Amino acid sequence: MNKLASKQRKKWLRNLMALTLVLALAIGITASPAVAEQTSTPAAEPTAGLSLNAAIAQALKHSEALSKASKEVDRTKEIRDYAGSQLDYIPVGHIGIPAVEMAYTNVLASDLTWQLSQRSFTVAEDKVILDTCKKYWEVLKAVEKLKTAESSQAAALRQLQNARMAQQVGMSLIPNQSPTQLVLAAEAQYAGAQAAVAAAQNGRDNAYNSFNQHIGLWITERPQLSDSIKFEPLEVSDLEHEVSRVLERSPVIWQADEMVNMKNFLKDITIYSSGQYRPGEARRIEVEQAELDAASAKKLVAMATRTLYYQTRNLEEAYAGSLEAIKMAEENLRVKRLMLEVGMATEAEVKAEEKKLDSARYTALEMAATHSYMKLAFSKPWAADLSSAGSSPASSAAEE
Repeated sequence: MNKLASKQRKKWLRNLMALTLVLALAIGITASPAVAEQTSTPAAEPTAGLSLNAAIAQALKHSEALSKASKEVDRTKEIRDYAGSQLDYIPVGHIGIPAVEMAYTNVLASDLTWQLSQRSFTVAEDKVILDTCKKYWEVLKAVEKLKTAESSQAAALRQLQNARMAQQVGMSLIPNQSPTQLVLAAEAQYAGAQAAVAAAQNGRDNAYNSFNQHIGLWITERPQLSDSIKFEPLEVSDLEHEVSRVLERSPVIWQADEMVNMKNFLKDITIYSSGQYRPGEARRIEVEQAELDAASAKKLVAMATRTLYYQTRNLEEAYAGSLEAIKMAEENLRVKRLMLEVGMATEAEVKAEEKKLDSARYTALEMAATHSYMKLAFSKPWAADLSSAGSSPASSAAEE
């Protein structure tokens, strides 16, 4: 009997070891994809308390557009240096030799292209900075919008609960409406609030997705942004001075002016720069065309700068109105809470006033974010994306 029991024990241990081995292999097989997925996830720097300046630094480091612009500077310099090596001497005065004229024109054109690529790199850098600010503030807005939607959902839930309680005792909270009608209306309002929360969650996730991709974070990360949106009025003592400053720094204006200089310089010394004879009158017309292009570019940039200034000022006026709306909502909430303490108001009514206050605060936040971006756009209009700024909260506030 002891031998039989010993054999059975050994058999049971062998089966247990085999089962353990099978389980270990199974766990290893099923765990390997997860491990592979984790190792394929790019390592991200710590993002707790991510400031705007830190986000800008990460975006500049991660930007493919900036890397491409840097390579373009290197590429155009190589072409410029090669074009210079093909010219044995720098001609002075009228040349008259087609081959030399073409080589000299190529040197000047390639040098202009190289200088333009350097300015284009600066423009790309400015665009990354402005776009980072915009996406950073979009995340802050989306997070706040979700909070507002959740507050509205809580208010709608409280109203629905009160309506159902009143229906149970056969009491109507609103004259001329049956308890059933109130419950149906409250259910519809709560369903709408739930949908608004879901939409706000999607909006927050989308804002984070765009922001994370822009600065090189993993898409599932939710960094806590430490800088808030601050409203600071645009300080401009002399608008025309600011317009002149923008014209001096604008890459578009610089290119147009340099084209005029090059056309004017080549007018009297190159006759065969294109490989064929170019009459003197045609060369003078080319200079005039370049001058007209430069004048048109200056008018457009100046007009856009002034328009940005006045739009920003209008937004500041609308923001002042939004602050008054917040004060009014705060006062209404204070009064409603006092009424609740003496039994003259319900918690649902207090929740409704809290919802109005949250909405007023979000409107002010949205205006502050748009205003901050438009201030940056005013200083560097060549780098701004104003496709969404045109439908800013200022317009809706003005309509209200």
